[in-house]
Amino acid sequence: MPEQQSRGPSGSPPLYMPYGAHGGGGAGEQYVFANVEEIDSIITDLEAIKKEIRDDDQYFDQAINLATPPADDVMSVGQVDTYVAALQEGWEHNRAVAVYAQNQVAKLRAARQAYTETDSGAAEQLRDIDEAGR
Repeated sequence: MPEQQSRGPSGSPPLYMPYGAHGGGGAGEQYVFANVEEIDSIITDLEAIKKEIRDDDQYFDQAINLATPPADDVMSVGQVDTYVAALQEGWEHNRAVAVYAQNQVAKLRAARQAYTETDSGAAEQLRDIDEAGR
C-alpha cells in the first residue's frame, strides 16, 4: 500500500489502488476501512505476501550460488558474471520489497488498533447517552 502512489498515464488515478484503502491513504495519510474484519483480511493477505517474498529470497540465493560458467573462457565467465549481477539486483529489490511489506503490516496493525480504540470509545459514548436518557 504505497504512501506516494505513482500516477497513471496523463495524470489519471494511480495504477495501483489497494483494496480497503480509499484514495491511497486519504486525507492526512489515513486509511479508510469499513470494519475491523476488513483490516484483518488485508493484514492476513500481506502476511501471505511476506512469506512469498521470503521464499523468493531463497530462490535468488540458490540461483546466485548455482550460477557457474559452462567453460573457463572470457565469454562464458562474463555471461555468468552478468547473470549473477542481475540476480543480485533482483535480490536487493526483493529485500526492499520485504521491508516495505513489513512496514505496511505495521501501519495496518496500528490502524487496526486506532480503529478498535475509536470504535470502543464511540460505543462507550453511545452507552452513556442511552443511560442518561433513561
